[in-house]
Formats: sequence, C-alpha cells, structure tokens
Amino acid sequence: MSFKDEFDEDLEENIEEEQIYTKTPAAKEPEIGKKITLYFTSTIGPGEKRQKLNINDNNMIGDIKKTVGNIFGLNPADFHVSSGGVTMDEKAPLAEYNVSSGDDILLIPASTAG
Repeated sequence: MSFKDEFDEDLEENIEEEQIYTKTPAAKEPEIGKKITLYFTSTIGPGEKRQKLNINDNNMIGDIKKTVGNIFGLNPADFHVSSGGVTMDEKAPLAEYNVSSGDDILLIPASTAG
C-alpha cells in the first residue's frame, strides 16, 4: 500500500450541511462631523499640563470631558472646558462652539468657571 492509497478517500461524503458563522464585524456607519486637532490645557493643580487630541466635532462636550478627565486624572464634575472665554455646555456638541483645528481648550476648576 502506498502513501497515496492510504489517504485516498472521498472526503465529500463526510461533510455535513452546517451553517458557517463569520466573525467579521459589521461595517461601521460613517461618522457625522469632521475630525479636528485640539490642544487641551489643564490649569488645575501645580503646573500647566497640555495634551493634543484628535476629536470629531460632532462629539458632545460631556463625552469629551470624560475622555480628557481620564487623561489628566480628573473627575469630569470637578472642571469645565472653555474656549475663547466661553464655558462649554456638556449637553452641546463641540461643533456649536466654532473651534478650529489647532485651537486651545482650557480645563478650569468648576469653582471658578463662570
């Protein structure tokens, strides 16, 4: 018996009808808004800290505060974000504040925000 004869069998007969499931993720829906680069500067605590972030301008300010709070190790309830002297509302999208790529956003303590 040769090697070829030993493994020469019809595999087609042993295959059962099974449904094959894929692990391919569903296609992402395109994001609304545009990506911009902003510089977040924390005035809270000793020394000034600055972080660059790429953000979709359709994101809500409250969500941005959570992300920035994680980066700086701050509780989002303890600070406000401000651009051009205007304190941003947590329930508004970033696009409402007409910020441009490269702008600075300040993190200011909640007790001093106006």
